[in-house]
Amino acid sequence: MRHAGNISGIAFIIILFIFLVYAELWFFDTYPSQLPDGVTMEQWKASFQMWAFICVASAGLASLLWYLFAQCTFKINRWEDSRKRPQWILCFILPSAAIVFSVIFVKKAEGGLRAEQLIFFVVNGLLSYYLSTLLFSPSAFKYIPIGAKRIRHW
Repeated sequence: MRHAGNISGIAFIIILFIFLVYAELWFFDTYPSQLPDGVTMEQWKASFQMWAFICVASAGLASLLWYLFAQCTFKINRWEDSRKRPQWILCFILPSAAIVFSVIFVKKAEGGLRAEQLIFFVVNGLLSYYLSTLLFSPSAFKYIPIGAKRIRHW
């Protein structure tokens, strides 16, 4: 039953970040960007939304891969013996790659990539992976994410 709770928690975090994408779109409606000729605001927002969802989906996939590897592949008796932080950090590659592709392929505004876009992609990809693994890693690996010893006391 604990596995279902952890996987549901990961899904809940990812769903929250999906809703965050809509808040980011609202931000761009409130503070519009100068678009190049031939690109409408709706086209640009559709491009941004698609790549933002890809960042969130890659973070969800990386979180589930971490959970699967930690639960089914790595066998330990005590969390101190795990030494699996490099594998946890390695899972950051998937959302990081999605962020790089998002920065490359999202339709560019007139001034190039806005800092807000990059921040939103990083939040959608890396922060969602970090939070989902920080809060919902398997019990034997719950202290592997950086900062987990201070936050997880259950």
